This record gives sequence, structure tokens and C-alpha cells, in this order.
Amino acid sequence: MSIILETLYEHALAIDFAMFGLIWFVQIIVYPSFRFIQPDCFPQWHALYCHRISYFVLPLMAMQLIDSFSTTFFVGGTTSWVRLSSVLAAWTITFTHSAKRHKALTKKGKNQREIDSLIRINWLRTLFWTLPFAISWLVY
Repeated sequence: MSIILETLYEHALAIDFAMFGLIWFVQIIVYPSFRFIQPDCFPQWHALYCHRISYFVLPLMAMQLIDSFSTTFFVGGTTSWVRLSSVLAAWTITFTHSAKRHKALTKKGKNQREIDSLIRINWLRTLFWTLPFAISWLVY
């Protein structure tokens, strides 16, 4: 187990950069493009998008969470706590808000209110996933 934690710790900057790049790509390009997809094909397209993006997002989220917990536990310090808090905040928003919006969009189809809500709250996730990258960059 320790080799996994050491590997994650050694690659924290790369993991945080991947989440940083992914969340900014989603915020600036993907979510706004939801507005331009035709309503008749939106549910199928959205379900496919959610399925495929999860192959990229979920492993990165898991690695970042495990690393931020273990770094806080083993290394400690203010930056570790801020990084962990930021990751936990991003996870909380993801599963309390974003996942619900995505489920509604897949089930009900294109809904401008849901899309606007997703884009608006995703700015917080963007901030919370930018912060760990900035911390990792500074610590590295």
C-alpha cells in the first residue's frame, strides 16, 4: 500500500494538473456547448458524454483524493490541509449538485435551466480544482 501512496505523492503535480486541465476544458468548452445540441438528440448524446468522461474524471478524482488524504496524514502542514479541503469541496459539489444536474439532463432531456445551473455551480468546482494544482505547483 505504501508504494501506491508514494507513487501518488510523487505524481501529485501531474494528477492535479490533469484535473485542472480537465475542469477548465469542461467549463469553457463542454458545458457551454450543451446549449447548441439539438433537443431531440440531447438525451442520448448527454448519456454518452457522461459515460465516456467518467473514464477520465473518476480515476483522477480518486487518485487526487487518496493522495490529498495521505499527504495530510503523513506530511501535514497548512498547504496539505488547504489542498485536502479544496478536493473535498470539489467532491461535495460534484455529488450534491453536478451529478444531480447531469442525471436530470439525461433523464428529462435538454433543459436550459439545468444547463445554466450546471455551468454556474461548476465555476466553484473549477476554483476548487484549480487550487490544488496551484498548491502542488508551489510545493513542487
